[in-house]
Amino acid sequence: MTKNVTVTDENGTYVGSTYPRRARGLVKNGRAFFVDDCTIRLSGKAEPSDDKSNQSEVKQMNYIYFNPREWSFEQTQYNTQFHNNNGFYQSGSNRRSNIERCFINDFDNGLIECLMLGGWDDPYVRVTSMSFTLLPDTENCFVFWLNGGENDKNSEICQLQISFSGIPDDCYIYKLNRNYIRPLLHKQGWELYSIPFMAPPSVQTSVEARFSFVAGNAPMAIKPAKEPSFYKDWKDEPDEFANWRPQRHNMVFEDGWPAINMYGGDKYSTEVLRRKTNQGTTEQHSQMSGYRRGNSERMKNQTGRRAELAEQLSELRERQAELASRQGELSELKDDLQERCNEIQSSYSVSEDEAAQLEEGFNEIIEWDAISSALSALDTQFACASEIISNRDIPIEAAEGILDGIDNQLDSIEDMCDNIEDVLDELEELLDEIEDKAEASED
Repeated sequence: MTKNVTVTDENGTYVGSTYPRRARGLVKNGRAFFVDDCTIRLSGKAEPSDDKSNQSEVKQMNYIYFNPREWSFEQTQYNTQFHNNNGFYQSGSNRRSNIERCFINDFDNGLIECLMLGGWDDPYVRVTSMSFTLLPDTENCFVFWLNGGENDKNSEICQLQISFSGIPDDCYIYKLNRNYIRPLLHKQGWELYSIPFMAPPSVQTSVEARFSFVAGNAPMAIKPAKEPSFYKDWKDEPDEFANWRPQRHNMVFEDGWPAINMYGGDKYSTEVLRRKTNQGTTEQHSQMSGYRRGNSERMKNQTGRRAELAEQLSELRERQAELASRQGELSELKDDLQERCNEIQSSYSVSEDEAAQLEEGFNEIIEWDAISSALSALDTQFACASEIISNRDIPIEAAEGILDGIDNQLDSIEDMCDNIEDVLDELEELLDEIEDKAEASED
């Protein structure tokens, strides 16, 4: 159930939000009344003690605040590979270039520590928090400021994931890009998010929760925030040219967007947009806003292209399923070889050099989660591409960019599977040699 009912006090001041069932209960008990379908106002006729209990009931919330020091680099996953000296592909898990914890200026020009992750060419970067102990079946809210996380091709990944009790596949996923979830506030290019969630029921006295941020094809930054009520008097500062730009503010650029002499800056920089807006011609306004809304006549002529892209999307989905099946087969083969390796080492006398080769070979195999995570991350891009293809108000070029990105990522995953298979073949040959040698010596 989503906490989507706004709660105000008797003067109409924002108090918080609550669930529809709780809102109906407050109204039924005479503690509040409906202003509209999505807003209730606490009753001003209640006794002072009742009024306090009303607000306490509505605001009964465990706020969890983002703290960069509670996020471990060891939990970071990368969808990147490189050759080592032995010719094997190896995970880039020791790489630090696309994630860092550093200090930047806050809104008051004081210093605040933040977390930066991802890059324009990083298809999948994930960083995970420490474990939080929560009470079962309780309301919680994770609060943070976010910057970036979008690119000009609409092919990015920008997510918050919440998993419980060490089960990463059973998690909540929140898409933080393209206004799938609207921020509470905009300030100097940053967006304030307050993500409500329920800790699941449990027979245990507590539930372990971990938070993960996932970035793909766009850099993003996260910094600490206070309880939303702290910002109730702050003025919202959305980008005045948001409808003209293909991506939101990103602090990697000096002005938040590419300068006029950078790629895309000739169309989307603040300087160009302000100049065109000041000219105020209908033709120029139509040209700049057309990126997102599209031109209806041009869209009519692209019906055939949309059908082709829909077919291409279906083929890419089939390819994703084939790679997922192949990854499962490779995983089973790895487990079989590991079991066989253990049996050989327990049955025969294996030399130190042979044991070292076996250990090195298994260690060189890339983490299996990197493939499955990368394949799962594509689901978001598939959904986005499907929505764009079917929506004639969105330029078709956006879908083309996403499909090209998916195709490139599937190529990378396929290369990864090929190299893993080569490593497994070498391990199998090595085990055959060791076993043949051991049996010959016994004869």
